[in-house]
Order: sequence, then structure tokens, then C-alpha cells
Amino acid sequence: MAKPAAPSIFVSLAGPTLGALEDLAVRVSGPLVGYELRLDFLQDFEDFENQLHQTLLRLHFPPAIATCRRVEAGGKFEGGVDQQAALLQAAVRAGCQWVDVEVESVNRAGASLLRRFAPARVIVSHHDHRKTPALGGVYRRLARMPVQVVKIATYARNLTDNLRVHQLMKLKRRRHPKLVSFALGPAGLPSRLLALQWGCPFTYASVANHLAVAPGQLPAEFMRSVYRVDRLDRRTQLFGVVGSHAAISLSPAMQNAAFQAKHVNAVYLPCQTLRLKDFLIFARKLGFLGFSVTMPYKRAIIDALDWLDPLATRLGACNTVAVQSGKWMGWNTDAAAVVEVLTKRLRLAGSRILILGAGGAARAAAYALRAEDAELFIAARRDAAAQRLARSVSARVVPWDSAEDLDVDAVINSTPVGMPPHTEAVPIDLARLRVRVVFDMVYYPLETRFLAEARGRGLTTISGLEMLVAQGARQFEIWTGLAAPRALMEQAIRQVMNQSAA
Repeated sequence: MAKPAAPSIFVSLAGPTLGALEDLAVRVSGPLVGYELRLDFLQDFEDFENQLHQTLLRLHFPPAIATCRRVEAGGKFEGGVDQQAALLQAAVRAGCQWVDVEVESVNRAGASLLRRFAPARVIVSHHDHRKTPALGGVYRRLARMPVQVVKIATYARNLTDNLRVHQLMKLKRRRHPKLVSFALGPAGLPSRLLALQWGCPFTYASVANHLAVAPGQLPAEFMRSVYRVDRLDRRTQLFGVVGSHAAISLSPAMQNAAFQAKHVNAVYLPCQTLRLKDFLIFARKLGFLGFSVTMPYKRAIIDALDWLDPLATRLGACNTVAVQSGKWMGWNTDAAAVVEVLTKRLRLAGSRILILGAGGAARAAAYALRAEDAELFIAARRDAAAQRLARSVSARVVPWDSAEDLDVDAVINSTPVGMPPHTEAVPIDLARLRVRVVFDMVYYPLETRFLAEARGRGLTTISGLEMLVAQGARQFEIWTGLAAPRALMEQAIRQVMNQSAA
């Protein structure tokens, strides 16, 4: 059997039948892609070898890893080691060039088990679905086995667990066996995206967002087009977004599209953590040159900065950090973006503007618009929060139930009303409010019911997407000194949102 070189990405396929695996495989293809066939998900093994051979024949015998993970190792196969080995041997005869055997099976049957799969290349894998322990000893034990690749996948409880993987890749000196190592889960995303740059011969991906086989798997198309994982090198600059839900942020699609368009050798990573200190250690160790800050760290990050822009100082919130001459410097681009998108529709000085909500987004809008001499009205369900914000910017507080009775030039929804799962909700009734411009900071869905109703009434509308791109473009310009390709950034976000909805 020929032994082609491994592709850069193996897409994990799982389903109840071989036909289901084939249907998934045809959705993702290319010279950089192979397939990991999760045989332990199959529900019927009748005529397995012949059926698998026919499946691989129709797929033109792509690089394929046969994996049949037993329950003991976190898989679904309920048979014993001998039954597992028989299936993997049949998969090799059917045309799979690779076999993945978990270390639990080797521990039960001995290292001789691994020699039963010739002429396929053998991967021995270690999985820890709870934590990331010290990895050096794990690798040394597995590296003594007669295999071509050692795979170590552990669960990242925090971002610094990625550093353990990185350190293992740096210390690994032997050429054989090769090492594939990454961290599972949302916090482990950086190790998956940087795996090839760190020296892994290949990494793993899913077919689509909702078809991930392991926690933290990203779609192969995202890894290739958004993150360009196969093109990252030692000179690639690191940027990212830090937050408690950073794994689902749309900013990576937007910023990576901008880097690509402007030929900047950089990658922007999702950095999800429940502790800001965790990210600070991670970012300093890997040498990040800049990052976006999202909830809940826009206030807390200020203590870690060497310099803060005066507007961000007044707001008490920073959403953008750049490392310049070794100094961590902070800005707030949310406020400037609010002014930018509204200025295109009305003259701000003297305008009457109603802000719905009193949280961080409302605060950024209020400070920025007050600096432009707009007359502000604050309405929030939490009256105490509305009172505090109003006092800080010399605005008027309007009871939430009375906000619809105003006559204003613009209304800004800075609340989460309209986001899933409450997409049919609106913050206020536009039938009663006298207004010309309706600005909804919610960007998912792209058109909220609030904006749809405003457009139906012939009002001027501003979407949350426009705001997102405006603040992201200013971040890009701070980091690079280059003009941001705004149309491409918006297009990238729309494309990702459409793919996620498919």
C-alpha cells in the first residue's frame, strides 16, 4: 500500500453508517485535507470491510485515519481490544493508510498490538478530557512505542494550558515518532490553530460548526480560509480577542480578513477565559502585539496597561490594546464608532438622542455623544444604573415606560433585546416614538425586528454590524497603521454568519 504524506488537516467524520460518513466527506475536500473515520460511531458492522472499501473507492482513496475508540478511552465502541483490533485491521485492508490506537488499548494488550496494523502508519493517542497535566512524561512513555506518530490531546481549563502544549512541542527534539499535540475545549482553541506553526505534522477539524466530534474542533474551511493555519510561520504576529465567550466572537473572521487583504503576516485568535490574569500570562508568554477586549474585562484590563487613551480613561473601559515599544497601550474604539456611524446620518451637535440601556455599550455611546454636544436621554429598566450614567454625562433620565412618548432625532438600543433566543422582541414600540434614526447595536441577527419595523416605517436605520465593523476597523488601524479594508471586513462577518446559520 502506498504511504502518501499526511495532509495538514484531518477532518473528523462521525455518523451511524458509512454512507453518512461519505456524505460528510464530500462536503470537505482539497489537497490539504484528509479524513479521520470515527468507526466507533457506526451502528452496524455487517460487510464492513467491503462497504468501507467501496466508500473509499468512491472518494478516490483519500488519506484516511481509521479510529475506533473504546468507551474506556472516551469513545463509543463497546467491544474489547481484540474486536477493536479486528475492525482496524479490516479498515487497513479496505484502504485506510493510518490507524489511531488509544493508549488504553495498548496498556491492556501490550505494544505488540501496534504491529498488527502493518502496512498502515500507526498513531498512538493519549486523551485527557478533564485537564492538561505535565506532558513531558506522557510523551516520553508513548514515544518508546513502535509508532509513526504520538498524539496527545488534553482538556484546557484555561489559556495557560496551551503553554504546556507549546512547551512540549519546543522540547520535543526527536524526529521519530512525530508529535501531534493540542488542547481540547474553548480555551484550547489557540493550540489547535497554532498546531502547525508549533511543529505538528497535522491537526484536526470538523466538517461544520454543529458537526464537531471533539470539544473545540473548528470547521476545516474556517481553519483554512479564516485562520490560514497552513501558512503561519515563525514570523507570524499574534493578535486576539479576550473574553468569557471569545470562542464565539465574530472578530477573528473580521480581523483575519483585514490582515490577509493588507498582506500582514498576522493571525487573530479567540482567547476564552474566566480569569483575566490567565490571559495576561498567556499573551505575554507568546508575545501578542495587540488584542481586543470584550466582556467582562473592559474595566479590569486597565490595571494591566502602561498607558490609556484619555477617552478610555473617562469611560473607565478599554476594548483595544496595542503593544508598542514593549508598552501595553489602551484605547476605546466603541465610543468613536458610535460617533462615526451616527455622523453619517445626522448632525450630532444639538441632536436629541435617546439611549436605551445603561451598561457598558450605553456608557460608551453616552460619553462619545455628549462630547459632540448632543442632548441625551437615558432610559433603562434599572433606574439606579440610568441615574448614575445620566449624572456622569449631564443627561436626562426617562422612565422606561415613558421613553416611547419622546420626540427625538435618534434612538440607540444598547440592550440585548432582539438577540437569540428572543429575536421577536423589541425594546420599545416605534409606533409611539417620534424619531428619524434608529440604531440597534445588536448584530445577531443581522436585521433585528426592531430594525425591520423601523425600515418598514421609512426611518433611517443603523445596524449593529456597521458598529462592529467601525470599531474593529479602528482597532486594525491602531495595530497596523494601515487603512482598514472595511468592505472586506463586513463581508467576512456576513459570510461566517451565513455559514453558521446553514
